[in-house]
Amino acid sequence: MENQRIFNKSFLFIFISNFLIFIGFEMLLPILPAYMVSLDASPFQVGLVTMLFTIGAVLIRPFVGYFLIDNKRKALAIGASAMLMIITLVYPSLNIIWMFLLLRFFHGTAWGVSTTVNSTIAVDSIPKSRLGEGLGYFSISTTVGAIIAQSLGIFIYGFYSFDIVIWSSVILSLLAFTALLFVKSPAPIKREKEPFRFFDMIFEKSAWFPALLTVISSLGFGAIITFLVVFGEQQNLDNIFLFFLVNATVSTLLRPYTGKWYDRKGPWSIIIVSAILGFLSLVVLSFSTNDFQLIISAILFGVGYGTVMPCLQTLAVQNVSEEKSGVANATFFSSFDVGVGVSAFILGILAEWISLEMIFRIVSFSFLVVAVLVYKDYLKKRNK
Repeated sequence: MENQRIFNKSFLFIFISNFLIFIGFEMLLPILPAYMVSLDASPFQVGLVTMLFTIGAVLIRPFVGYFLIDNKRKALAIGASAMLMIITLVYPSLNIIWMFLLLRFFHGTAWGVSTTVNSTIAVDSIPKSRLGEGLGYFSISTTVGAIIAQSLGIFIYGFYSFDIVIWSSVILSLLAFTALLFVKSPAPIKREKEPFRFFDMIFEKSAWFPALLTVISSLGFGAIITFLVVFGEQQNLDNIFLFFLVNATVSTLLRPYTGKWYDRKGPWSIIIVSAILGFLSLVVLSFSTNDFQLIISAILFGVGYGTVMPCLQTLAVQNVSEEKSGVANATFFSSFDVGVGVSAFILGILAEWISLEMIFRIVSFSFLVVAVLVYKDYLKKRNK
């Protein structure tokens, strides 16, 4: 039966839509800091580009998670996709920094809605016995989409202009919007739900541990998207796009195997191994002075970070009841955004005082913290 297969019609179209949304959105991330500098923004204001976006995404997700408990998902997904497209169109018309930052906040809210509801539709489409494998495949649309996007954004911005980046993003968003029209999202069973409590919805208690691990793991990714382009210029790495390209390729090739590993052996061993590889990737990156070293770092990051994140999302969803999968996804993505936002903001301040090489070395230890916490959790559960 169709609902026993991962790659059913709804899963394929939500995958395609999410993939296009991530490319269209994330291709802006490495470009916006450079564009802000062209508007004479200060380093602090550049940091606010990520921070305000994070605040918008985190604030909206509790409301989205609560709405998804007993309401249809498709209409909300279509509305969020349209908002992302409209907001992106406005960027080139803004040359006043405070207006640019305000728009970034609203962009974060639309992004928070889109990522939460799309992932919930994906969870609804996957057989529960194959959830780890299915979310592993679905996460390709997020991790690979994001990684390809950053290479694409850098390329278009370098060879053409900021306006061309914007129009490329808008076209991809329009295609994503179209794909959503073919998704079949059944209405969830109506249940009596608890009254809305903002802090309970922003942080699903049953998913607190994977949420904590997600925040810590995202610190490294925040450093990458904030500083890698600048680091490449400092180190004379002309082919910095190779990091994103190789990362995407490795993540894609390994995802079918890592998802099955998770389903068969549980989360602990795969997260520990992947976190250690994530640590090594940032250490190697900090010493990179040529393309070969950059590629080695990208391979390690693709295996490490590219595996950790879908595992943590699966763990968050598995830790809650079925009707709260939307809340769990909201918690996961909010944790991701908090990690990236905090990383960009704090490391942006530190970058005024220490080198980018040292920034990468410092943040690499976040992956070791994840490995230690997961190992302690494994020992606790084994001794019960």
